[in-house]
Amino acid sequence: MSGSISTERVFSLSCFEGLRLVRKYKSNHPELPNTELLALIDKIEADAHSLDLEASIYLSDLVEPNCPLDGQAFYQGCIKGVLLRHQPIWAKLMRQGRKRFVKRLDANDQDVFAAAGLMETPTPVHVVTWWDAVSGYARLVSDHGKMEQGRTAEILTLEYERQRLAEIGIALEPEWPGFDDNFAGYDVLSYEHGETGITNRLIEVKSTTLSPMRFIVTRNEWDKAQKAGDAYIFHVWDMNQNPPVLHIRSVEQVASHIPEDNGKGSWKLADITVASH
Repeated sequence: MSGSISTERVFSLSCFEGLRLVRKYKSNHPELPNTELLALIDKIEADAHSLDLEASIYLSDLVEPNCPLDGQAFYQGCIKGVLLRHQPIWAKLMRQGRKRFVKRLDANDQDVFAAAGLMETPTPVHVVTWWDAVSGYARLVSDHGKMEQGRTAEILTLEYERQRLAEIGIALEPEWPGFDDNFAGYDVLSYEHGETGITNRLIEVKSTTLSPMRFIVTRNEWDKAQKAGDAYIFHVWDMNQNPPVLHIRSVEQVASHIPEDNGKGSWKLADITVASH
């Protein structure tokens, strides 16, 4: 039950800022009931009239008691509290990728995520950790471990590509389109020296703990790989090793293991064994 306060009211900066005041005054006047506490805030704070203090009292029960009152962590705690209790319909879209998800929100909700520092670029690891955790809760996903392993592999690829680009003299930063859009068809955009200058390198990142090693290729990924040709490669990280070991496969090396469509049937997922070169 979400109570009598609507998601629209509680998921707003006016409600969040009200909670900041409510908790500040509550810590100084723990003996006051909520009605008197709100009256005190309204009397002292000049901008109290612009805040939804009634919704803030409700929100206080949703946000962890030890949530910081300052900085972006405060807003992140408020967002998490609302999503876990209210489970708004749009929260189910969070795992489609950050930018794709945010585009579906109205301007006010976008402002909330921006204030929480969740739209920063380049994306800090702590933001990735927060986003994956909360989107997992929002959809009641039980495979957070697999998601975390996949993100770890993507971060490993970003680090690998930063070092490789430095070694070959390309002063560019690899990008992470797969984090912002799960339908991009690849996870990391890097670069390579080509005949006419610097060219793109599209990297699909996989992680596996299976033995023998194998990974899943989706139809969308393979369609992108075929269009990109030599510019597309697979990074397969063996997560059973410490540190994880990278296996790189080209489109040509993977092609012979891809199934074919027959009649009215078409494949969607292909299970690929990481064979020797």
